[in-house]
Amino acid sequence: MIATMTRKTVTSPNVKEIVAIPYKALQGLLAKKVSGKLMIQDPNDESVRWLIYLGEGKIHYAHSINGKRERIRYLLSRCYPDHGFYIPQELEDDYGFICQHWRDGDLDMQKIRTILSYMTQEAIALCLALPRATISFEKIVGLDPLILNLSLKSLIEPVKSKVRGWVTLRECISSPFVRPRVNNWDILKTHFGNRMSEYQEVEQLKPYLDDRRTLYDIAAYSRHSVLDLALLLHPLIKSDIITISPFQEPTETEDKPLIACIDDSQAIQRIVKMTLIAGGFDVVSITEPAKAMSSFVRQKPDLILMDINMPDIDGYKLAYMLRQSALLKDIPILMLTGRDGVLDRVKAKMVGAVGYISKPFNPQELVQSIQDNIQKAV
Repeated sequence: MIATMTRKTVTSPNVKEIVAIPYKALQGLLAKKVSGKLMIQDPNDESVRWLIYLGEGKIHYAHSINGKRERIRYLLSRCYPDHGFYIPQELEDDYGFICQHWRDGDLDMQKIRTILSYMTQEAIALCLALPRATISFEKIVGLDPLILNLSLKSLIEPVKSKVRGWVTLRECISSPFVRPRVNNWDILKTHFGNRMSEYQEVEQLKPYLDDRRTLYDIAAYSRHSVLDLALLLHPLIKSDIITISPFQEPTETEDKPLIACIDDSQAIQRIVKMTLIAGGFDVVSITEPAKAMSSFVRQKPDLILMDINMPDIDGYKLAYMLRQSALLKDIPILMLTGRDGVLDRVKAKMVGAVGYISKPFNPQELVQSIQDNIQKAV
């Protein structure tokens, strides 16, 4: 019989989701030595989710919920390129699939541990590259059979450079599950000019790029690592020569609340955007407050987050101007600022702000405040 992952729930099925930094969440759970599974949702791709199985302060296994076949084919090609594994078209239990090779005597226990460790390490590296994500934890009975019992340090140390690599790529390439495609091969060739060897390196991938295969698929066939492949394609994606699609295209358009963030700080904009996307919102970032009014006429947000200290026009004056507009006067405004004085709060209320959130903010409190104020405005 194939070894399977036991998923008997011993807590409420209503598992609470929070927005948090995956590394800190994982550290905290390991320190408490709780047993269960940690689920992490990629904020840039709703079809990519990760599971990390924990027990007594150790990591037992980590993998992706979706795209198991694409991922395991790549990882097995890295571990044992000459083995020739047959991978079922519909692979639902990758842990059981690997364990079955041990039960069948196809692979010894040492090789099974090597494969499962490599799979777990790669998943951990990709999870830790996420700055913030929607996270939930569920207490469950552990894996059967239990093969790995690894410390977080032993998993992280060998892949620190990979984590840093994925952090730098996330703006364009959220994970190896993305599907790149060349928009125009003639433009691509022109882009490389006399650097024909570089063009030919990408051209060799043409069948897979034209077919919109995942980076995992392309890397498995081309014998690149997914990180090296992502680094190769990254400049072309930034130049819009290659288009990126998510792992699974949304089946229907979800009408998410649109939040406008007016702040001249790019760092704050990135943090807010990651937090709110993970919280189920769409976000429009505005770094030039003088252009906010015209922008909102074209795209009316459900709520506005606004800094006070900004160039050209401060948050109080802009909030007052918004309240004078017949079209925009009913949009809730939350002040998101480093100021925290009583006078500042009074002034914010006088110009029509519905709330006041101080930096640095708590992600859960920000999401909750936005949800509450949108509901009040309906």
